[in-house]
Amino acid sequence: MSTKSTKFDYQAKNDQLEKIITEMQDPSANIDKSIKNYESGLQLIKELEAYLVSAENNILELKAKFNKDK
Repeated sequence: MSTKSTKFDYQAKNDQLEKIITEMQDPSANIDKSIKNYESGLQLIKELEAYLVSAENNILELKAKFNKDK
């Protein structure tokens, strides 16, 4: 049985998004490729935002715990 790491790699996903943005800014970009990139970009944004919300919630929980322990 193979084991895959399910750790979210924020930097890798952000790099993918930056690459998509750069490709879409090219005036000679193929329209079909641009549409696929747009869809992929939206999915990446959704994943990145969810990760950031989760990270923010973790930080708030840690701060609350720290303040409670004072």
